[in-house]
Amino acid sequence: MKKLLLILTVLTTLYSCSEDDDQPTNPIDQLPPVTQTGEQTFGCLINGEPFVPPVFGRNAPKAFYQLVDGAYFLGISASINSSPLKSLGIGADAISIKENMSYTFTQEDKDNPAFYARYLLGGGINAEYTTTIVHSGIINISKFDEDNFIISGTFEFEAEEINTGEIIQVSEGRFDLNYTN
Repeated sequence: MKKLLLILTVLTTLYSCSEDDDQPTNPIDQLPPVTQTGEQTFGCLINGEPFVPPVFGRNAPKAFYQLVDGAYFLGISASINSSPLKSLGIGADAISIKENMSYTFTQEDKDNPAFYARYLLGGGINAEYTTTIVHSGIINISKFDEDNFIISGTFEFEAEEINTGEIIQVSEGRFDLNYTN
């Protein structure tokens, strides 16, 4: 009888634990680790809240680095299919990427080399936040492996909503992606 009572107690304890018990409560701990091996990870904090897209599927992070008309263009994007849809993109126009280099985010400028970032909210909110000359940040490219098509790094920036002027803070950003060219 004591064994049966012990087994029932153990089973009750196991089933009463929720999956959320294993989830870290610190937002930074919810981000993927900083890696440089093409793990297909992306994450950051947006105003202190974790933004971590799925590793696989339609909203998984993606990257490309392409030579177009004699200039290199970089695009990194990730989305979370929630309500509202949230998308974050990083781009570089006419910039040749180098490993172990830092670049400043400014605003998108098709006529001049520039790194820029954009955060979009959909689902009826339709807000677009972009980096500008005043509201900028930095991206650090820690790995750029052209043989294995891996780009990894960290980033942080602030961005301004184009209609309202509201500012968001993006911090603790990290990515480790395979890119296409």
